[in-house]
Amino acid sequence: MLDFLLPLLLIGFGIYFRFFTPKNQTTALAYRTKASLKSPAHFKAAHRYIGLLWIAFGAFSICLYLILIFIPMDFLMRSSLFFFIVILLVLLSILQTEKYLAKQ
Repeated sequence: MLDFLLPLLLIGFGIYFRFFTPKNQTTALAYRTKASLKSPAHFKAAHRYIGLLWIAFGAFSICLYLILIFIPMDFLMRSSLFFFIVILLVLLSILQTEKYLAKQ
């Protein structure tokens, strides 16, 4: 049941980044890449966008896990598959955010 922890963390950090964007770029908990640090506007846009993605991906992950529960497979295999998918979603969100910032 700890598998729900990752999607809940994604949703929690997504809400934090989307609605409570860090005020400055030196905050300990912030999304910092070369593209997001170009300007304060880029920094805010990056947080709002990745926050939206993490909320959506977190909700999708919970739905996916509820589907995986009903597929007969070993618990360790289900957890490993789910962990792998969540990590891929996090990497996809970073790539999408960088692509979004490049367009601005």
